[in-house]
Amino acid sequence: MAIRLTRLEDQLAASPAPVAREVGTQLDAARQSLQQALRKPLAPAQHALVQTQMQAVEAAAAILDGMAQRYGTSYGRSS
Repeated sequence: MAIRLTRLEDQLAASPAPVAREVGTQLDAARQSLQQALRKPLAPAQHALVQTQMQAVEAAAAILDGMAQRYGTSYGRSS
């Protein structure tokens, strides 16, 4: 019996590939938006904030990939 802590885990367990694609698309859109912001002149504090947000998006993408792989295997599938 697997214990899931988030709705995302429940969704990935039920349908890993489509959910990972959908969330990945949202993360890609956020990444593109942040990249555009970084191309513009920003105050140092704003630049630091956008960089931190970019790191968070990249970390979320890495976590999503790991979770999707886990739930895409027989080990992670719902019974």
